[in-house]
Amino acid sequence: MITWNPPAIFKSYCEIIVLHFPFDLQNCSMKLGTWTYDGNLVVINPDSEKPDLSNFMESGEWVMKESHSWKHWVYYACCPDTPYLDITYHFLMLRLPLYFIVNVIIPCMLFSFLTGLVFYLPTDSGEKMTLSISVLLSLTVFLLVIVELIPSTSSAVPLIGKYMLFTMVFVIASIIITVIVINTHHRSPSTHTMPKWVRKLFIETIPNIMFFSTMKRPGKEKQGKSLYGADMDISDISGNQISAVPYQSPITKNPDVRSAIEGVKYIAETMKSDEESNNAAEEWKFVAMVLDHILLCVFMAVCLIGTLGVFAGRLIELSTL
Repeated sequence: MITWNPPAIFKSYCEIIVLHFPFDLQNCSMKLGTWTYDGNLVVINPDSEKPDLSNFMESGEWVMKESHSWKHWVYYACCPDTPYLDITYHFLMLRLPLYFIVNVIIPCMLFSFLTGLVFYLPTDSGEKMTLSISVLLSLTVFLLVIVELIPSTSSAVPLIGKYMLFTMVFVIASIIITVIVINTHHRSPSTHTMPKWVRKLFIETIPNIMFFSTMKRPGKEKQGKSLYGADMDISDISGNQISAVPYQSPITKNPDVRSAIEGVKYIAETMKSDEESNNAAEEWKFVAMVLDHILLCVFMAVCLIGTLGVFAGRLIELSTL
């Protein structure tokens, strides 16, 4: 019996399936055999079912999960009666994802949470769009920096690529919705009339459902009483009509006094119109505030659910190994 231990290092290439990158599990194989001598002349037997890993060096990126060897008798078309023997080693390797979690996934999660905080910022501050655009630009620069960490292949979209795409769409959607919220905040009765369903939904219903009862709601303030009575119908400061007095006051017969009363009436009507305009504008601002609260909750929930939806399934699969 002859034993031959050649001092050799064999390099083998393995096709990487990037579908679940960076939580991927690769099955690589190495086939050892001879084409010079057939199976009738050379018999190759492995020492054991599993390869000897006593000299195996651990990698900082991969961990060996399983390893097996199989012996095959192969018949080729050129020589159908001559068997050729080979031993195939299969290695199941799991990628260590910590590097990508710290440097890619967590920063993308932080960008998503920053996007949600845009709706916590008051619209009157004037910084909502500034924060949204800043997050988008920061995310774009970040993606340009880490693009080399992602496998460049068109065979499949890796998990980390899907999550980065989700984050980009998430940020762009927040910018579009922020524009709508700002537009709602700055509406006025001269440009927009609030529909009844909007007032019913966003001023009367949703604040009670979502525990916004402490929010100050728009409403008309009570004004003081009328100035005094006269023999003509005049309006008080709030615009309410005063019933005519059954007697004629001598004072009202004075043209100067009557002119003053007409002036007061005009001022009262103007104040009433301004008050109605202010109330309508405050209602639009209140609707925008309610939208901000709703979108804050929705975006935070979507950020969490989207992250779990992308990675949770694969992590559960790996936990069963």
